[in-house]
Amino acid sequence: MNRDFDLRAARIFKRKNGQILWPYGLATPDRRRSGLSGEEYERAVAHAHLSQRVIVDWAEDHGLRSSESGCCPKWLLRNASRQCEPDACGKYGTGTLSDDHWLDHAVYWLKDGLPTVITSAPYSVDDDDRSRVEQWKEHGLIAAFGGPGWYGSGTTQIAMLNPKRLSAIYLAEDAERLLRHHKGSAK
Repeated sequence: MNRDFDLRAARIFKRKNGQILWPYGLATPDRRRSGLSGEEYERAVAHAHLSQRVIVDWAEDHGLRSSESGCCPKWLLRNASRQCEPDACGKYGTGTLSDDHWLDHAVYWLKDGLPTVITSAPYSVDDDDRSRVEQWKEHGLIAAFGGPGWYGSGTTQIAMLNPKRLSAIYLAEDAERLLRHHKGSAK
């Protein structure tokens, strides 16, 4: 990656020990720790870099920064970025009151310092998940379901937002499709 991209990414995600704190599954793999063969490693690096570009472009287009304080859709209704108490958090609910399953690979986003968007990428979305997401409309939140976005690997991107803080959102590009397209056009 280049320095300009690194600076852009650092504005969206925090750094620790000089490294950008990418959301789960988006960090560039470490060659020694990955256990991947040369070709597998190169594919994994290419996918990570493209996924990183997709998430950074998407966040910049919406004026978002990541937050480590998010927890469940109740967070989107707050006027400060802080987690719910565990016994009041929808992420830890039970049955149809649980948001845990659809919040897989969740990233929490701020706009102007306020909780604004939650994106997630579960491997499956069942009727209970869709029903639970729909229940949040009663609180004024809106959601969109789309393709795999930056995670890929058979996931479905979900974006839930507070429309008082961000009036519209588009779902992220499918990083795996972009990678296949890029490889196909390079031949």
